[in-house]
Amino acid sequence: MKRVSDVDLRLLRIFVVVAEAKGFAAAETYLNISTSTISVHISNLESRLGIRLCERGRGGFKLTDRGRIVYEETKGLLKTLDDFAGTLTSAKSILAGRLSIGMVDALVGHPDFPISDALREFNRTENEVELELIVSTRQELEHFVIEGRLHAALGPFIRNISGLKFTPLLREPIRLYCGIGHPLYQAPRKVIAKADLSSFRTVLRQYNSEFDRSRLGVVQEEATVNKMEGMLVLLLSGGYIGYLPEHYAQPWVDAGELFEINAGDTAYVSEHALITKAGGQAAPALERFATITQSICMRAQQKHQFG
Repeated sequence: MKRVSDVDLRLLRIFVVVAEAKGFAAAETYLNISTSTISVHISNLESRLGIRLCERGRGGFKLTDRGRIVYEETKGLLKTLDDFAGTLTSAKSILAGRLSIGMVDALVGHPDFPISDALREFNRTENEVELELIVSTRQELEHFVIEGRLHAALGPFIRNISGLKFTPLLREPIRLYCGIGHPLYQAPRKVIAKADLSSFRTVLRQYNSEFDRSRLGVVQEEATVNKMEGMLVLLLSGGYIGYLPEHYAQPWVDAGELFEINAGDTAYVSEHALITKAGGQAAPALERFATITQSICMRAQQKHQFG
C-alpha cells in the first residue's frame, strides 16, 4: 500500500475496533455490521498491506506480531488525523474533529454530574465535532486516555499516574447496602454495630476488589461485578452486602427495597476527576469541553457551599 486512501482509513478504523474488541463477533456491536462483513474487510486490509494482521479460528482471535505493530501505529495515525481536522476547522473559528470522552457507570443520577450540561452548553456553539462517549471501569478509562483512545474521562481519583492529569470535579458518597430478606435488612443500629460483616456474603467490585476486601474484612467473596447495575441486581436479591453510590441507590432505598448498613467506617467518599493526558497541546474541542465541565462543577460546589 503505497498511498493511504479513504478506503484504507476506513479499513484501518475497522481493524482498530476489532483489535480492541478482541474478535470479529465482539466487534459487531460497535461496528453495526455482521461478522462475515467484518471478516471480508479485514481480509481486504491484509491484502492491501501484504501482511497477516490476526489469527482467527477455533483457536480464538489473536493479533500477529505485525498486526500489533499496525494496531499501535494506526491508533496514532487516526488520532493525529482527527486532531488535525479539528485544528484546521478551528482556524475558521468552528470546533471540529473527534471528541472521545469516557466515564464510569452510574454517574448520570449524581446531582453534580456535569457531562450532560457540559455537552448542552458545548453544542450551543457552532461546531462540527463528532462525539464518542464510552462507559467503562476506572482502570480502562485511565489506560484509554494514556494510549490516546480517549481525550478525557470522568472517574474516581485513586492515585497520581505518570502521564495523566487529574482535575478535581465532584464528590460521590459511597454506602454499604443490602436488600429485602438479608439478615441486616432494617436491623437496629446496635445490631449492625455488633455484626461481623466478614461473615456475610459480599459482592466485590472487580475494579476495586482489594479496597472492598480491606474495608469490609472480606476473606473470600461470594460474587463479583464490573458495573454498578450488576451490584444493584445482586443486592436486590437479598443475599449479599455491597457498595453503591448513595445517589444511585436512593430510589430503591426510598422504595424500601434497599437498606443502608451504617456500620462504623464502611461509608466513604469517592473523589472524581476529569482525567486528561499530561503535557502537550490539547485539541480545541477538548479544551472547550474541559473548560465548560470544570465551570459547571465549580458552580455546583458553590451552590452547595452557599445554599
